[in-house]
Amino acid sequence: MIMHFIQSGILATLFFSSIVALLSVPLYWIVRNKLTQIPCQTRSKILTLWLLSPVFMGVFLTLSGLFSSWMDSHEIAAAHCSSHNNSIAHLCWFDPLVHISDLLWMGGVSIMALVIAINVYKVMRLLIKHWQFQTTLRAIGEKQSQRDIFRIASKHFFVFSSGLFVPHAFISSQLIEQLSTQQLDVVLAHEQAHCQRRDVLRRLLLSFAGLFHFSGTRQQMLSDMELAQEQICDIAAVEKVGDRFFVAETIIQIARQLNTLTPEQEIGSMAFNGSHIDIRIIQLLEQPKPVSRSLLFFSALLFSLILSGVLTLTTPLHHLF
Repeated sequence: MIMHFIQSGILATLFFSSIVALLSVPLYWIVRNKLTQIPCQTRSKILTLWLLSPVFMGVFLTLSGLFSSWMDSHEIAAAHCSSHNNSIAHLCWFDPLVHISDLLWMGGVSIMALVIAINVYKVMRLLIKHWQFQTTLRAIGEKQSQRDIFRIASKHFFVFSSGLFVPHAFISSQLIEQLSTQQLDVVLAHEQAHCQRRDVLRRLLLSFAGLFHFSGTRQQMLSDMELAQEQICDIAAVEKVGDRFFVAETIIQIARQLNTLTPEQEIGSMAFNGSHIDIRIIQLLEQPKPVSRSLLFFSALLFSLILSGVLTLTTPLHHLF
């Protein structure tokens, strides 16, 4: 009986997560242009929540559907409809699916276990590969006065941050020689911001957490998240040198000099000449726009109404269809 309860909950969670992912496809493409105009710090938080929304909403709606049964006494919860003959509170609409062939359940669970095992294997390989990569860089690099900066003797131009839990920035000796003191401050402030925020780890976790989204929408969200991360670090560089125009000029100059061949993203690195250079420059040159208070108010009001609506639908959700 407990197994039937678990199976019903899994089906409900997958169902609700799929609905949220499906609704995100048209909705994200409708609001994306407006979203890019929001300050990067706020945009990063919104994108994080949106990437996590299928999992969180799937679990939340499933628990909401079960909430009415949990709040009632066990006898009432188990006797209010014929589906509860097993004395287990569950989502009624999913209960008939729970009683399908055990072979189908075993096959489905086996596929899920295989997918999970494959992804765990990929994560382990990535962590090992990343650890070897960073260990090699730290071994050949020379630690600078800043605690998270390593200088690597090389005739090539490169600068990037790498590391999941203890990130560091790595810069070539050739690039250091080509930069002025103020330009070097811009570059290092940008990469140190990546390290302090642990952006590589954030990107890795969100890429796995967003697997419930459809591939195209998920990739676009991750790309927009990368842009937001780069812009946040650009602002950190502006705060360091106090000149938005100089930071923009430095980004353009260094993007032309840096080698196009940078460490693979799957290893876990974020290069200074990251994506969306043109958008980063445009938004650096523009005066920052504050978040509209009316937009925040109506967004919070809409979210509150949706949340209240979901909570009032706990009983209909319990007897879905």
